[in-house]
Amino acid sequence: MIAVRCSDLTKDFGRTRALYDINLEVEEGSFLALLGPSGCGKTTLLRLIAGFEAPDQGAIEVAGRTVAGPGVFVPPEKRQTGIVFQDYALFPHLDVSRNIAFGLPKGANHQNRIAEMLSLVGLKGYERRMPHQLSGGEQQRVALARALAPHPTVLLLDEPFSNLDADLRSRIRAEVKGILACAGATVIFVTHDQEEALYMGDRVGVMNAGRMEQIDTPEAIFYRPASPFVAQFIGVADFIQGVVQNGDVVTEVGRAPLDRKLPPGEKVRVMLRPGAVDIVPAADGDGVITERIFQGSEYLYRVQLPSGASIRSLQQYSCCYPANTRVRVTARFDSGLVYFSSNGAGPKG
Repeated sequence: MIAVRCSDLTKDFGRTRALYDINLEVEEGSFLALLGPSGCGKTTLLRLIAGFEAPDQGAIEVAGRTVAGPGVFVPPEKRQTGIVFQDYALFPHLDVSRNIAFGLPKGANHQNRIAEMLSLVGLKGYERRMPHQLSGGEQQRVALARALAPHPTVLLLDEPFSNLDADLRSRIRAEVKGILACAGATVIFVTHDQEEALYMGDRVGVMNAGRMEQIDTPEAIFYRPASPFVAQFIGVADFIQGVVQNGDVVTEVGRAPLDRKLPPGEKVRVMLRPGAVDIVPAADGDGVITERIFQGSEYLYRVQLPSGASIRSLQQYSCCYPANTRVRVTARFDSGLVYFSSNGAGPKG
């Protein structure tokens, strides 16, 4: 079942277009992470789904019901969506129990549902505590419990970990992922942190300048990016020139077979991840190390090739080479050859 469907969504703010023809589907019980740089439109898209903004074109469906579209606009409180804001937005004058109860219809199961939520987020016994008496992680769990309490069709998370320090963020996001999995929640999660998106999402949607560049699994986003922007935004990527010869793409660091026919002599841009670039010191090597960056258990090297192109190579800490070392450079394409036409568009491997 499709929990959320967005069709041809467009949104303008004055003369500025924030979203261009966004299309996406989120399956029930799945986790979609929306990723992109600041100003790319991901929060605007979340606000359209929540009902805080109305699209200028297109339609939004929640659980098969149109909640926004031509002649239709269902207010936020009637959309069956829950939302957790970046600052959690807890009511400071209400204790934990009453914060969770906010928005729940009163009835025989009212207190039972509050108890269920407290148990789910690991805050049993915190019923009477006030928000200022809670840590940042505990406040976040209260906000989750409040959003999940009314049984929403979809839960919307707007950069919920950005206010936490690095160590706490890593622990809390693991806890949140477990809580949401136990709840069987359908989640749309906005972040600018690629590590979070790859960790949390069953699928990741990468946005750029109001457009959806690619929606796919984390593995596909990383290893089979649909555009140079996605390749460079997710992880570290370099591009070098390649030429089609005898069914292969030939580069100055190796050759790899094509997965489709291209005209001999056609030039393409080949993506290289640092982990797939090997360097070995050699007096007759064509590459020269121009930079070495210490990363704890690894070194990230920048190497200049004879063509003048600069690529990076990730090596274990034991492989410690000084700048200006001549090296032999080879690339591995065991995860598949990814390439783009010389103007930056497809095809891709």
